[in-house]
This record gives sequence, C-alpha cells and structure tokens, in this order.
Amino acid sequence: MSKTADFCGELRGILGGEAISADDGYRTGVAFSVRVPMERLQEVAAACNAGGFYLETITALDFKDTKELVYHFNCYEPGSRFALRVLCGHDQTPPTISTIFASAGWLEREVHEFFGIQFAGSFDLRPLLLPEDAEFHPLRKTFGIVAAYRKRDEIYA
Repeated sequence: MSKTADFCGELRGILGGEAISADDGYRTGVAFSVRVPMERLQEVAAACNAGGFYLETITALDFKDTKELVYHFNCYEPGSRFALRVLCGHDQTPPTISTIFASAGWLEREVHEFFGIQFAGSFDLRPLLLPEDAEFHPLRKTFGIVAAYRKRDEIYA
C-alpha cells in the first residue's frame, strides 16, 4: 500500500468514511478530498504533518450561503496530492494552522487579503499586495458586479 492510501485510511478513522471522496482517476488533480469540520481542522492538519505531508496551498471559494477553504497537501510520492475542504460561514473565523505548518502564515495572509477571512490565532494578517488601507477584498463575489454568485449546493449538488 502507498503512503497516501495508508493516510487516507487513517483519515477515515478520524473523520469517518463519509467525509472522504476518492478520485481514482485523479481527474480533479487530487487523489481524494476530505470534508473537515472547522473545529477539527487543526487536529487533521497535525495528522497530515505527522503523516509526512506538506502544505502546498490554501485558497477559498465564495458562495452566497457560505465560504469554503481548500487546503492542498502532498508528499514526495506520485499521485499523493489531496484536498481538505472546510466550510466556513461568512461570519465565522476558522483556526490558523500556522502553528503546525509555518508556511500557512503566508497563505492565510493571502486568503485574508483577497477573501476577507479572519484566522483565529494568526499572528500576522497584514496585506501582501493590496494597499494597507484597502477596505475591500477583491475575490469576494460581493466585490463589483458578479453574475455567477450562487449557493454552494447549486454548483456541487
């Protein structure tokens, strides 16, 4: 068995099998996706770190009814990339994982800057590219005129 398959089994034990969606053909660019409750994000991130996986990137999706954080992890084994998907209400504050992965601090700054998501416990959310006095978040669907602002279930039903 591969390291990724073993770790997928470990995540099934932590979160339950219904939280994991496998992509055997790697069509989505990940071996599997994991739906993680926001309150268990740090626990799962720590398991990723202990399992030898590194954090590639963090991004977000903005929907009418919620936001979704997407964390991509990988290891030095072909076909091992996977995604953690965390639903986050517009008024919720997810925990930082920068205490587990130092590189997450930079990525969380970027997500905060473009989507306006605050990370609880983050040590530095200063803007990276926007002016320091910017009071807008350009990747939010409420910024400017966007015709494709839908609920999450309308897209992923």
